[in-house]
Amino acid sequence: MAEILTLREVFRKEGIEFVEKLFSSYVIISEKLNATRFAFEKTEDGITFYKKDGKINSIERTLNQIFESPIAYIENLPKSVMDKIPNGYRYGFRYFHSSSPINIEYDRIPLNGLILTDMMKISDSRIVDDPSIVNSIAELLKVEKPPIIWYGKLDDQQKEKLKDYLRTSEDSLKNKFKTDSFTKYIISILNPGMKKTALNNDVEKPIDSVVFKFIGENGKETFYAKTVDPIIQQLSKTNEKEREPQDMYGIILSDVMEFMKINGLRKYSIPSGDYEEKYLHLICKIFNDYIKKRGTKYEGVEIDKNSFRSIPQFDLNSGFIPDLQTRDLLFQSRINKNIFKIILSSFYRPKRKPTGFITQMMISDLSELVDKIKEKIENVDLKTESNVMTFEQYLSNKREKSFKIKD
Repeated sequence: MAEILTLREVFRKEGIEFVEKLFSSYVIISEKLNATRFAFEKTEDGITFYKKDGKINSIERTLNQIFESPIAYIENLPKSVMDKIPNGYRYGFRYFHSSSPINIEYDRIPLNGLILTDMMKISDSRIVDDPSIVNSIAELLKVEKPPIIWYGKLDDQQKEKLKDYLRTSEDSLKNKFKTDSFTKYIISILNPGMKKTALNNDVEKPIDSVVFKFIGENGKETFYAKTVDPIIQQLSKTNEKEREPQDMYGIILSDVMEFMKINGLRKYSIPSGDYEEKYLHLICKIFNDYIKKRGTKYEGVEIDKNSFRSIPQFDLNSGFIPDLQTRDLLFQSRINKNIFKIILSSFYRPKRKPTGFITQMMISDLSELVDKIKEKIENVDLKTESNVMTFEQYLSNKREKSFKIKD
């Protein structure tokens, strides 16, 4: 889903008539929680786990342990429970490893660390909106129910108060909510009888945002918008900027790339397996050689604490690392762990935009190396029965030789 516009942005772009039409629709209004996205699909073939931007595979689970707890929880649910969970749906959650998983401190952690937020039918991507259905699934799974603030059709008083809010200038809102609670203000409009939010004991404390899902008369046309506390919005922007990798991250990545160009990939043999397994084996071999030849230069070096958090959930998951020599090197120092993370993540999901020390030229070189790694992995089993190189391997090796940089 694309970034959801705020109601104020919708008002500025589309005008009051469009907003009034929205306000006449059936609407489900929910609290967005400031926590990690987690989901699972249940099909006839079994359970598949997802994070915000794709499947959780062995590489993702090696990079950190953040999803190990929710995965273990779902995998260990009794068969009698899972049999009652319908097949063919993706079940989405917000996962809390602590009461302050990202930017906001909450009063409590949800039941079993999970709040069910949505259900989607896999075959047609249809979202299940009926709160009674979603609530019943949450009860089965023994997790928190969706954080719905209000649903139905807005009455005249709610509409007028929301329009007053939309007409108020940005500066006036910022001044107002430096002292007054935005959460209390918006909830007083939507559901005045509500005394606490999903995980806070009152309506005074900040929340991430409030999401409006407007549903057309045919039940198919939907439109999303949100309201955001301007103070929390500014805090999120500041934290996002601080999380950008600093110079040492880029320096190490640049050095690893230079090493890989000189060292090449042809020398490495990889056992059979799926793409992720072969990728992990190859990265372990590259890492082992890199640390052996260049690792001592980083002894005592610290990397940006925002990019490499020290809490246990963000530590490497050694159980997925197949190479014993790699495990020994990781055990020796924190900087070795961070270098391994840089190598493992950078060539799996390469950066696409310059930031800090990472220039556009570096990004182009990184992309070329990523292609070489993919080619290496995908062609790894191309051998004839007589162990003679195939024509495809010959061309691949020839290209690789031309790629290497001479001392």
